[in-house]
Amino acid sequence: MKFTKKTMAIMVPAAILLASCGGGSSTTTPISANKSTFNLTGTVPGTLIEAFCDDGSYYKTNSVTNATNQHPFTLTLPTGLACRVVMTTNETDPNNKVVTPVRLVNTQGTGGIAFEGTNDVDLNHVDLALDRTGMQKDDNQDGVEDNPKNVSLDPTASSNIQIVTAGNDPLDRDGDGIINVYEDDDGDGVNNKDDTDDDGDGIEDSRDPDKDGDGIDENDFDGDGVVNGRDVDDDNDSINDVDDSDDDNDGVDDVNDTDDDNDGIDDSNDKDQTNDNDRDGIQNGFDPDDDNDGINDTEDPDDDGDGINDVDDPDDDNDGIDDDNDRD
Repeated sequence: MKFTKKTMAIMVPAAILLASCGGGSSTTTPISANKSTFNLTGTVPGTLIEAFCDDGSYYKTNSVTNATNQHPFTLTLPTGLACRVVMTTNETDPNNKVVTPVRLVNTQGTGGIAFEGTNDVDLNHVDLALDRTGMQKDDNQDGVEDNPKNVSLDPTASSNIQIVTAGNDPLDRDGDGIINVYEDDDGDGVNNKDDTDDDGDGIEDSRDPDKDGDGIDENDFDGDGVVNGRDVDDDNDSINDVDDSDDDNDGVDDVNDTDDDNDGIDDSNDKDQTNDNDRDGIQNGFDPDDDNDGINDTEDPDDDGDGINDVDDPDDDNDGIDDDNDRD
């Protein structure tokens, strides 16, 4: 994946930050380099706000109802990870809900659906269509806006956001600004998220390794563009696999499930499962902490937590492949 990040070199005046407290100063406050999360805030009509991130993680929140048509929301997202935001009004009405992908545009005019936050970002008010009669364009009538909505950032928000311009974004395969989850691959008027057979091949998505019908078995249970072996949340239920007792949402607890990711391959023969010591959904080859003990593998004397120091262990990641022959 080739990403180019663009950000504005703007410092946030402390006077702005202190204004509500009656303070003032000519000094500036730099972007924090130590925050692990940031808050994306704003106001919208009654809305579901979702975020889809590079590692397959999924976040969501609902705006808070008040006596106005500007309902506040706060969505906490990780820093250092590109995410994409989608907003949905009337989300509980399948025949009238409106899905609006969001494209952020900074004060330099750089825009994109993928972004990384470094500090809290206020989008201010985002005006959205409340029903399908107010949509800008929906040629296939699937309830998803055909083009993302441009949301202009003010200088403070621009300084806290890195716009990611993707040459090849796996979460938006065709680069049209509509993420894979909300595409309509088979053109049946039902977006992929609501469609039980995305490519219309007669195979239910939960059993179809090739959901988009391109002839390639993606092994991507939730169809977000991140394969299960790299996806920290295989079923997009907002619970990371390491904490999820049912990774594939099939109603069978993982401890009793012989096919945790529901890809039709028994876990004992599934490289996505056998090559993932801590069962966090990230294969050992991509996982910086194979045994999830809080010590990065580069500093961990026992990567797989089997009680044998790596220097004496012929199979450091416990995947059944001798280290001499293991690409991981």
